[in-house]
Amino acid sequence: MGQARRGRPRKAGARNAKGRLILLPDRGNIRVQARSQAYARFQGGRADQQVVDQIGRAWAAGLLDGFGQDSAILRDIGRRYGGLYWHEFATLAPKTGQLERRDRGTASGASWQDNPGEYFARLDLLARDAGREAVAAMHGLCVDGWWFPDTNAPWVERLINSAIRDAGGHPLGELAVAADRARMAAAASCLAAMVDGRRH
Repeated sequence: MGQARRGRPRKAGARNAKGRLILLPDRGNIRVQARSQAYARFQGGRADQQVVDQIGRAWAAGLLDGFGQDSAILRDIGRRYGGLYWHEFATLAPKTGQLERRDRGTASGASWQDNPGEYFARLDLLARDAGREAVAAMHGLCVDGWWFPDTNAPWVERLINSAIRDAGGHPLGELAVAADRARMAAAASCLAAMVDGRRH
């Protein structure tokens, strides 16, 4: 009779009283952890869940404060506008491979209302009341980086670096100039126009 084979080796790590492994939360890779630490000084330490995109990082650094609206509402409507923009202009969006095959068939005679399209048209009309430069700045903040959420536009990066320096941190890049602050003010005025118009 042959010898029995050795079983699977025991996994290393801390265990509870029942002998089960204690699962540690996944904090992400080094880059994600460094980003969380950089923004931990802002918003009373509650910004870590919002730094997943450019407007979230701008909000976390306090760049949307002081424009007559709650900065979280400005952040949320900017995210909503960016998502609705790419819903409306899906043919202009970057093309990616599909993980699963799409069904090409549609129900005959099916009618549906484009509620996101109507909401986008309403928000876009409200945004245009703020002026051309404000809409362009808002697009630079909310729309242009939609498909690359880990990167910031250069002007937003400079503003965030200045906010990190002002909070006592050590920025890794260039600091903001007056034109960057004016562009952020224009973008925030456009977001505020959408919030105000939506309330009325």
